Amino acid sequence: MPNFLVNGIVARRDGLPYVQLSTEQGMICQLTIAEARNVALDILQMAARTEADAMIHKFFAASEFPPEAGTALMGNFRDFRAALDDEQIIRGRSES
Repeated sequence: MPNFLVNGIVARRDGLPYVQLSTEQGMICQLTIAEARNVALDILQMAARTEADAMIHKFFAASEFPPEAGTALMGNFRDFRAALDDEQIIRGRSES
């Protein structure tokens, strides 16, 4: 796996801060601070979710339950997370 580099810059053209993502082959992209925060949060969220999915898989692989039970639970768990993601926040209160 190539090294993944994260650098911060202040652009001369507009004086604004940016985050640059690159590898040894060159820059992949330049993000505004808001974009960089969204990507960082997405990475953290996906890492936690994938870890939870792996835990469910490991549990069912080591149990006497049929494999379909783990698949069904993981599907339900993902649907539950998606519903939470779709919840709208209005003036500090949630609205489903």
